[in-house]
Amino acid sequence: GADNFVGDAYHTMMTHRSMVELGLAPPDPQFALYGEHVHTEHGHGLGIIGPPPGMPLPEFMGMPENIVEELRRRLTPEQVEIFRP
Repeated sequence: GADNFVGDAYHTMMTHRSMVELGLAPPDPQFALYGEHVHTEHGHGLGIIGPPPGMPLPEFMGMPENIVEELRRRLTPEQVEIFRP
């Protein structure tokens, strides 16, 4: 199982290398260290990263159209907008 994914932002370039190869993540090997890391009680936490300024993102994070249709069907327009870049 996963162990301490919040504290090891370095895993991103190893685990998600295909995103770099597809041009969906920046080639800078330290990009996962940027952004914010939030640590809470009892070992919980999260890392928040985004694309560098000026890097375009695919609409709806590249989700297949059938998933986007389902989002539109089940969510409010405001909720759907969260998935847009």
